[in-house]
Amino acid sequence: IEWASFPSGPEDDRRAYRVKRQHEWMDMSPEEVANSDEALSHPTSMNAFYQAYSPFVDIKFVVLHRPFLETIASHRDWDGGPENHSNVIRGFMLMLRRFLDTHLYDLVTGSRLWSLVCVERIMAKNYDNDDEVAEARGHVISNLANFLGWPNGDCPHCFDDWRESTKDPLEVLGEKNVPILREHMKWLEGVWPPPGEEGVAEQQCGI
Repeated sequence: IEWASFPSGPEDDRRAYRVKRQHEWMDMSPEEVANSDEALSHPTSMNAFYQAYSPFVDIKFVVLHRPFLETIASHRDWDGGPENHSNVIRGFMLMLRRFLDTHLYDLVTGSRLWSLVCVERIMAKNYDNDDEVAEARGHVISNLANFLGWPNGDCPHCFDDWRESTKDPLEVLGEKNVPILREHMKWLEGVWPPPGEEGVAEQQCGI
């Protein structure tokens, strides 16, 4: 449905199959974005998706969290600039958190419906040596395998083609925008990222 950066690409994208970005989001607060009908159905309604398919198949969600400043820096010019872009992204974070809080467990099996992956926990720059990186990544893959019911949690080549961004988000965003975005991060406390499973170190994400 949506293969590019979420929530979708430019509002003037010519491809008919793309769900367009909404221009009015640029003038909305995060709460207004999260409450808008367009956002709630963008690129699809999570509630409608779950209700439609859960009677027939087992549905599980993998929640991927990337550090907030790095997320905003990736498309700092979208939505008119970092501040507006942050408002849109925070709106979707709030919307997703509301969904996750009301869909913790499968009503039939009782198993957990979603699992958290912290991108920072698989990034080499956050560790002192290759052994630490390999161990952390192994734990992340093992947790995912257990959650998804895979028969084997070993994946020695999963990160062979992994490429980490070399951008410095503080430099990309600029000294004017960083203080504003740090205030936005305070707003996210208790909202995003959602809580990981207790006792699982690799699921304890920072904002």
